[in-house]
Formats: sequence, C-alpha cells, structure tokens
Amino acid sequence: MKAEIRSHNGTPTIFLNDRPVFANFNLLSPFDGDYREPSLPVARKFGELGIHLYSIDSIITEWCGPRKDDPSHYDFSTVGPRLHAILDQNPNAHFLLRMGFETRGLPGRWWNRAYPGELEIVAEEADSLPEIERYRSNCVEDANHITQSYASKIWQQHVKDLLRAYIRHLRSIGLYDRVIAYQIAAGASGEWVKGDSDQMNRFGDYSQPMLKHFRAWLRRKYGNYVFSLRKAWDDDHVTFDTADVPLPQEHYMTRHGVFRDPAREQKVIDYYICLSELCADLIAEFCGVVKDETNGEKLTGAFFGYLMDLAWNVNFFGGSHAGPDYSTIQRCGHLGLARLLRSPNIDFLVSPYSYAFRGIGGEGLAMQPSESCRLHGKIYLMEEDTLMHNRFETDGRMHSITDTPAIYKRHFAYCVTHGHGITWLQSSHYAEYPEIEAAANQLHAHIQKLGTWALQLDRRPQAEIAVLLDDESYYYTTVKNNISLAGVFYQRSISLARIGAPHDVYLLDDLIEGNIPPYKLYIFLNAFRLNRARREALARQIRRDGRVALWLYAPGYLYDDASSPAIPPPKDAPVAVLHTENMTDLTGIRFGKGDNPWALHMHITNFQHPITRDVPQDLFWGVQQPLAPIFHVEDPSATALGQVVYSLGRCKPGIAIKEFPNWTSIYVATPNLPAPILRGIARYAGVHLYNECGDVLYATAELLSVHTAGGGLRKFRLPQRVEVVYDLFEMREIARDTDEFEETLQPRSTRLWFVGARDKLMSLWASM
Repeated sequence: MKAEIRSHNGTPTIFLNDRPVFANFNLLSPFDGDYREPSLPVARKFGELGIHLYSIDSIITEWCGPRKDDPSHYDFSTVGPRLHAILDQNPNAHFLLRMGFETRGLPGRWWNRAYPGELEIVAEEADSLPEIERYRSNCVEDANHITQSYASKIWQQHVKDLLRAYIRHLRSIGLYDRVIAYQIAAGASGEWVKGDSDQMNRFGDYSQPMLKHFRAWLRRKYGNYVFSLRKAWDDDHVTFDTADVPLPQEHYMTRHGVFRDPAREQKVIDYYICLSELCADLIAEFCGVVKDETNGEKLTGAFFGYLMDLAWNVNFFGGSHAGPDYSTIQRCGHLGLARLLRSPNIDFLVSPYSYAFRGIGGEGLAMQPSESCRLHGKIYLMEEDTLMHNRFETDGRMHSITDTPAIYKRHFAYCVTHGHGITWLQSSHYAEYPEIEAAANQLHAHIQKLGTWALQLDRRPQAEIAVLLDDESYYYTTVKNNISLAGVFYQRSISLARIGAPHDVYLLDDLIEGNIPPYKLYIFLNAFRLNRARREALARQIRRDGRVALWLYAPGYLYDDASSPAIPPPKDAPVAVLHTENMTDLTGIRFGKGDNPWALHMHITNFQHPITRDVPQDLFWGVQQPLAPIFHVEDPSATALGQVVYSLGRCKPGIAIKEFPNWTSIYVATPNLPAPILRGIARYAGVHLYNECGDVLYATAELLSVHTAGGGLRKFRLPQRVEVVYDLFEMREIARDTDEFEETLQPRSTRLWFVGARDKLMSLWASM
C-alpha cells in the first residue's frame, strides 16, 4: 500500500494507491489502563460504519530493553497479534502507528536507569547555578532527572534504530502494507510538550547533552567568533566553552515589560531558538528514517506546532505546581513549526482541537496555524477527543450528553471546510454514551460518506480575512501568559470565528515571503519583532491594492537589526531596539506610551464611522492581566474611534484608522478585540459577510456551516447566485437559484449546507 500526500482540488489530500481518501480515523488506543488489548468491538463497529483507518499506539512493551536471555532492546511479539486482532474485526483496516519514544513511559523505566547521564535536568525557579551543577553531577533518576534529554545522542540513535527494526519486523510478518502512516511522538502524551520543564515554575534542560548541544549551536550561529557572542549576550567574559543554559530566573524575568530586550537578554532568546530548532530537526530526522526505510511510500508526521494554544500551563489541566501566569510556548520547542513545515519528510501534523473553549457556542480549532500547513503541502489531522475529555468529569466537563452530536457535527464541518482530516477518539476506555450511541453511529456513517463525497468539491481556501501569527516574536516576549493568553488564545477562540465571514490563519513569514493568496483584511495578532528585511517585505505585501491591515497592541515595537535601524540614531548612539517609532515605521501611525503595568480596557467614542456605527455604546473590552508598556495613538492625521483606559484612569485614543492612497492601517491598543468591532472592520474592508448574528461560521466556495448556541431565524447572504442550497446533515433542499436564504436554527445546533451546482449532489445521493 503506497500512501502519499497530493494536492487534490486545492488542498493536501491522502492518496492510497493513487486514490484520494477522506482522512477519517478511529483512535483505538487509550491513554491509560491496559495497553495490550485493542478495543475490538469498537474497531468492528467503525468498520461496519464504513471507517477503515485506525490510529493506534504502537510502542507499548516493544521497547523493553535488554533482558537476561536477550541483549536486544526490542520485543515485537505482541505487534502482529495486536494488529491482526483488529484485522479480524475489520479486514479492510489500515493503520497509523503512533510511535511514542518518551523514556519515562518505558517498561520498568529501564532506559532512564541505564542512561542517567542522558536525562533531561529540570530546576526550580529559585535554583542557582551551584544547585544546577549539583544536579548535573548527581545523575540518578529523581525529581530533577525525569526523562530523556532531546539532545541525547544515545536516545536519538536508539529511536532511529527502533524505527528501522519496527518497520523491518512489519515486513517480516506480512503487515507492512497495512500500515500507511507513522506518527513520531515524544514528550507528555507524545505531544512534544515535556510538562515538567515547560508548564510549571520549573525550567530546563540543564543536562550535559543539552549543554553540549547549545554550545555547538552557538558556535554555528556566531561563526565561532567569541567577540560576536560576547556582544550579543552583553557579556565580556563568556566563551563558547563557558556559555550555559539560562538560569530559571533569567527565563522568568523580562527587562522591558512583557518584552525581552535583545540588547540584554539575547542569551534566553538564543536558548529558545536552539530548543525549537532541535525539536523540529529531530522530528524531521526521525521521519526521514521512516521515509528511507519505506522507500518514501508511507506517511510521516507528529503532534507539533501548537502555536495558537500554548498559553496554558499545568494549572489549566488541574495541576497545582505553578502559578497561573506561566506560558508553555517558548519553553517546549513547538516554535520550530516553520522549520518543520519546510521539511519534505513531514506529511501531516496532529493536535487535539483547541482547549480554549470546547463547549456549545465554541469552535473546534486547530492548535496550529492551519492554512500554513495547507500552504506547505501538509495535511492537518484533528484529534477529536470530545468523548474522552468530557468523561473526565461525571457531569460532563464541556457539555451535557445531549449536546454531543452538535459538537461532533461542528468539528466535522470545521475539518471539511478547511481540508483537514479527523480522528475520533473512541475505545473501550472511552465508550460512547449509551443514550446517544445509536444516533452517534448513524452520524459517523453519514460523516464518512459526506467526507468522501466532498473530496470532489472546490477545496481551496476561500476566506477574505487572513490572520497572521508571528512565531519569531514569541522569542522576544515573556514566559508569563499575560500577552499570549489574550492576544492569541482568547482572540482566536472567542471572536474571530464570530465575525460572520471565514478566516484563514497563517504564519507571518508565509505572507512576508509572498506565498499566500491576496486577502482584503489582514489581522496581525503579534507582529512585535521585525527586522528591516521583514518590514520591507511586509510593506510590499500590505501597502497595495486597497488592502486593510489591523494591528494589535505593539506592532513592530522591537527592532534589533543594527545594520539598518528604522530610526537612524545619533552618531555613536545605541540603536533604539524598543521604541514607538518602530511601530510608526510599520503601521504609518504615530504613538505615545505608558510604562506602568495595568490591566487596560477599551471602549468606542466615535459612533459615526462605518466601522463603529453599529456597535452598541455599552461595549467594553480589554485584558485581565497587567501589560506594560501600554500604547496609545498620538497622530492628528489618524481618525480616532475609541479610547484605551489604563493607569491613573488615563483615557487616550486606543483605536484609530489611517487611510493611505493604496492601503489602510487600523490600530487597536489591546488584544482580545470583540467580534462586533472585527465585523465592522471586515465590512469596511469589503469582506463578504454571510451573516451578522455572531454564530460560529465556516465557509468555502461550495460549503457553508454554522454552529449556534442560541438558535433562531437566520438570513444568509451568499457571495454569488447558486443553483441549490442543500442541508447535508438533514439531506433536504433548502432553496434553489438564489444568492440568499433563511433558516430557523435550533438552539445548541450545527448546520452544514452545500451551496453550488445541483449536479454535484448526484453522487452524494447515489452513496446514501
């Protein structure tokens, strides 16, 4: 069985033996309990429903370590029986193997005990260098030595050897063709997030392998010139042989409000970049082993790139080992996403859908900037773990049982309108609720048919709003979540999906490099740090064709390209690295600033402008945690629409618009901009609004979906006239030969309509 990713009708698609396939999986493996037996009744049920792709954990007892009578590290005796047991239930089954290589979970923790010097070392926030040196010299598995260091060369080689041995074993037992994909997993739950050193007030990695790797990385970055290292780190004594991983206190502290000053904090920035490149390169390298061993005829991927979600910490998941203000994103390595997307060894990326807001009225979101995945030819697989996640609490963590079908429909609608795949987490450990099992089974069968039919539709991105996330700017911000929580986590999960028009999410460099199609509105979530080359490239993309740019909080504030500063400094003066003039250089708007940290809020004061005239006067928004610096507009040539309110009750222009001959610049001082304001900006930019009622909405050229909490009568306006509007869940015609239609939505429901030519429905009807 040859598996590959090809572009099909405008989006990356799985092909099996040259046939496009809807990427619809059943994840059988539980995360706890008995890993030895698969959930055979569930496997049989999904096969009967027409779903033949299974995701299954595959490093359970296989990597067992040397035994008394066997010096090898492997025991593959359970592999064949486990896969054959599923094939007995569904002879058409094919597998995605989730390969977990985190050593803390190996039988008897044998690897940790055999190689204690290769373990990651974590340190508490208060630990000093002498204490860290003590951890390094006392290499024994304990609370500071928990699992392998990603930088361990021994671990890396063992993983490669295991992958080759596993694939060769599959060939030897005749199951090689039944496996279509390999998912490389490490970290907690296999998600390349350590937990111990990135979600708590503990920091790492202080191991000798990581120290050695970091020093070698520094030599490469600075060309082995020690004076360059010393200048960058503002340290006249450091050498490549004495440079160390930043202390916990250095991780936690920032010297310019929420921002790191690269003139004084490059050491920490360098470490984050080094860690991110290491994680991305390891995944690509391990996937390359699979590609080599399978002659390139199997798919490879990983959990990775959770850039839209990683503002959370252990407290979010019920832990109590850290204050609530820590963020995971800089310390986990996922910032290597852009690097990984450019690797030919990667075919797919996986994540659970966003943890931000999972209940009724929320949105099922990819944790990655999903359109960048598509742009680089990778398919995203949503892990739909509603059933598991909701069962963790007896009364339902997210919603009542009766709401589950609407949630399932919402997530399928999100995936089918974005060209994604989906994996349903259902097993003997996480069985479907008996009250809705019959309806859920019917829905799964229907979804399989809809997903297969939809492969023929126009699957290109159709949105007119591009949302840009700058992964690079994260390196220059605090490990507290006061900016990422409001600026990315909540901004996307609460407001962006409720504009009434679809949006696409990209990494900023995909725009800068000129790789994305034109949009009418560009929303910059965190474009905080740009050097001259990126600024000039971004200006070429934005300042033309009547495009509208929306900038949030501190666009372009950091500028550390000393060779060509935005604002030429006086002779012999240092470059103004963090300055409002850098914001003006990017946005064309002039600014003032305040330095006292405060939880700022905003409101509208100008209700005559087209953007704000439909906004209610009692609409206020802001952030819950203090920010600093705080910015406001000081530009008489810009039109102020509202105020930012901060320390000492200052009320300054905080939302403003400035029109230029070829483009328009809009600035808002706070992140977490509410949907009514975004909707007004979208309307001003000429974006087509399907509806303005605030429901979650997805759309392509031929599909339209709405998820609603409140329900009620809705009127939808289509971009062009269509032959038919057809309800794909209820299988009934709604309207014909029209560019608008009305529907009464049930509360707490999801709808999905086909809007296009009638002849495309013929094959759907034939399959039902």
